[in-house]
Amino acid sequence: MKDGLQLLIAGLLCAGGAALFFRIFGNEAFNVIILVTLVSVLIDNVRLRRRLREMGAKPEGKRTWL
Repeated sequence: MKDGLQLLIAGLLCAGGAALFFRIFGNEAFNVIILVTLVSVLIDNVRLRRRLREMGAKPEGKRTWL
């Protein structure tokens, strides 16, 4: 019972947060999500390249940015 209640509360909080997010950003909400995703992928790519260099591997392909 306790777990079910906690799950229900977590779901309501997530739904409220999503509704608030879309109310604040309106039509631009999708663009904000895409921007956050793009920045996250770029940061992860830089982190993984550094890790490869530390391990002694050289990334394949031409690097055209960063």
